[in-house]
Amino acid sequence: MIEDLPKETRPREKAYQYGISSLSDVELLAIVLRNGYKGTSSLELADKILKEVGGLAGLMKMDMKEIMEIKGVKLAKAVEIMASLEMVKRICYREVEAADVITRPDAIRNWLQKSIGNRDQEVFVVLYLDAANRVKGYEELFSGSSDHVQIELRELFNAALRNHANKIIIAHNHPTQRVSPSPADIRITEEIAKAGKILNIPLLDHVIVGFNDSFSFLENQLI
Repeated sequence: MIEDLPKETRPREKAYQYGISSLSDVELLAIVLRNGYKGTSSLELADKILKEVGGLAGLMKMDMKEIMEIKGVKLAKAVEIMASLEMVKRICYREVEAADVITRPDAIRNWLQKSIGNRDQEVFVVLYLDAANRVKGYEELFSGSSDHVQIELRELFNAALRNHANKIIIAHNHPTQRVSPSPADIRITEEIAKAGKILNIPLLDHVIVGFNDSFSFLENQLI
């Protein structure tokens, strides 16, 4: 049990003495869980959970029902886990809202990786920007299979006009976690960029993400 560990190695005491960044993924999750179940400490439960789901990346793509199927995780613990993960996503998005996306493209990439980077199906996101290059909203506009999503240009730009966007950034995930653009990705980007010029809603970037990696068309001079 955690009480049997030396004080300096217990997650809360270790966080207090050395800082929260000193904790491992298992220790961070153990703090969220607070306790385990009979014969299993919170550290042991956290370790079992992360091994079972494939680490924090696997945990971030699970829903509450899936988490509750893990032995030792009932509603209260599942809610606490989901709340902590949702806080991460919202904090990342607040950074996006506060950033000039031209000078802080890392903010967008970080948020996209956390929010859609580990989905099992492709999701297409449109970010709506004002004249000062600040994000004022976004939509998950299309979704598809594990390797394909159908993009409708009319629907995309109708949404941009409806949201009074001066400019847009588009993004989607690759469930394979390989973020290099496919020929289809390159083709649809060219079509969106061309339509954006005609409608005076320029496309600033197309970002492809996995959970730990990203590809920017702008940075690779493909826009």
